[in-house]
Amino acid sequence: MDRLILLLLTFVFVNGEKYSPQIYNYLFKNTSYNKVIIPTINDNDTLALKITFLPRGISQFNEVNGQLSIAMGLDVRWIDGFLKWNPLKYGNVSHLVVPEDHVWTPIITLANPIDRIPVFPEDSFPVRLYAKGQVIWIKGGTVSVTCQPYVKFYPFDEHTCYAIFLTIDRIGNELRMDTGIRSAIYEKHGEWDIHSMKAYSSYFDVYSSCVFEIVVRRRSEFSILNTCVPIICLGILNACVFLIPPESGERVSFAMTVLLSFAVFMTIFSATLPKNSDPVPILCYILMIMMIESGIILILVIVGLRIFFKKENEQMPKFVSRIRRLSGLRSRIFRRDREPLTNGRIPNDEIPNQEQSPLTWERFRQHFDTACFCVSFGVYILLVVVYAMMVKMS
Repeated sequence: MDRLILLLLTFVFVNGEKYSPQIYNYLFKNTSYNKVIIPTINDNDTLALKITFLPRGISQFNEVNGQLSIAMGLDVRWIDGFLKWNPLKYGNVSHLVVPEDHVWTPIITLANPIDRIPVFPEDSFPVRLYAKGQVIWIKGGTVSVTCQPYVKFYPFDEHTCYAIFLTIDRIGNELRMDTGIRSAIYEKHGEWDIHSMKAYSSYFDVYSSCVFEIVVRRRSEFSILNTCVPIICLGILNACVFLIPPESGERVSFAMTVLLSFAVFMTIFSATLPKNSDPVPILCYILMIMMIESGIILILVIVGLRIFFKKENEQMPKFVSRIRRLSGLRSRIFRRDREPLTNGRIPNDEIPNQEQSPLTWERFRQHFDTACFCVSFGVYILLVVVYAMMVKMS
């Protein structure tokens, strides 16, 4: 039995090797095959070219420059009417492998390349021929295309990129391109994940084309730790400047340090984003508003220190007295609505008496710091909530 199996295998391989040169001579030497002419029997026929994408993963995505590099293979198939033979005459040999420069092959190019228009121009791949005229040509390498980034919701952004393939030597009525995609094992990228992929046929001017569409999503964990967390810390520190006792003399330096930190962080953050991004990331607006708020807080800190060093015998400004009278009137109206009256009047012991509780500069400074802290912290919380809602709605 072992000898029989060995004999059969020897017969198959020896006969395949024996008849391959004969098939090659029949196809290329004994005929007038021309690899320059498109392989259609009739001049008016349209050649159907099937391109199947074999993606492997993202090699590089530079959102600042708008460049995407994808490691992928192309399974290209067509029917060559001039490359057929009868397998029964050649030892049942049904296929033949030849170099790509021996047969007609389409000139596959990119419509949106970064540098080179041809696809894998420096690499040569063998072509597999079958007895019924089917030609299979598998190419592989890195495809680099331009991609318009969409960083509106950075660092929770997604980008849709396209790789448009066409044949510039043949127009649509001469060569029709059909496409598909075959699932493969994707190589993971450190910063980006492949969210979705699809392929479809289209037309690019007068050329038939196939489009490979890929949606990449940023892995936001690293950006959150290096971008969002520092912004949150700076925002909290920005409001806490009003909790520092003015006697320490550190308020102005603290507020100035936070303002400069926002400016430096804004510069670093802008360097990681494309200069011509449309639309501008929401986080840029949030960071700009926080930096403006930090500048306003620095001014309020200076005003608060001037109030702190006021002498008690100095006269209170008129607008402060008016605010106090308005607040006292509001308090009276509020109590009138909430508590029962005695003979239609408010009890004398509950009527705000400015002479019993005079407003001093120290008390005014305390109220000023409290109001500034509440407003600045409230604005910060509002900005964070607005950004979170906009990102969630996306």
